[in-house]
Amino acid sequence: MNKPALRWLSEFHAFTTSRKVLLTLAVLFLCVPKVKASELNVMVNESVMVAELSRSELRQIFTGQRQYWDNGTKITVFVLQDSDELHRQFCRDILQMFPYQLSRLWDQITYSGQGITPIRVTSYQALVDALESTVGSIGYVERTDIVKLRRVEVDIE
Repeated sequence: MNKPALRWLSEFHAFTTSRKVLLTLAVLFLCVPKVKASELNVMVNESVMVAELSRSELRQIFTGQRQYWDNGTKITVFVLQDSDELHRQFCRDILQMFPYQLSRLWDQITYSGQGITPIRVTSYQALVDALESTVGSIGYVERTDIVKLRRVEVDIE
C-alpha cells in the first residue's frame, strides 16, 4: 500500500484493538449531548399569558430587542451562567447562537443605554425561584412540573 490515498488505511489497521475501541468510544462520547433536547423547556411566570413563541420572538426577547409583553408588562429575562450546560444548550438549540454571541449582544445594549441585560443566576434552583417570584419573567428549565410556571411552546421555523 504505497499509494498515498490508502496510507491512512494501513496505519489504522496497525492500531491495536483496544485503541480502536477507545477511539470509537471517544467519538461516541463527544456526539452525545449531556442534556436531552426534550428536557429543555422555555417557561414563563404564571402571570404571562403566552402559549407559543417563535424562535424569532425568543431571539428578540433574549437579545433585549423586545422588552415588553403584548399586555405592556415588562419582560424580565433570567438565565444561567455562560458555562452552564443548560444555558449552552438553550443558546445552541433554541436561539441557534453561541453563548458568547449572546453575551456580546447584551454588552452592546447595556453600554449603549438601549436596555438592560438578562439577570444571570448562579444555580438551577435560583433560576426556578426567580422565575416563580417575578411577574413577567421568562427563562428555561429542565422540568415542566413547576407549579407557578407556564410552559411555552417554541415554534421552530
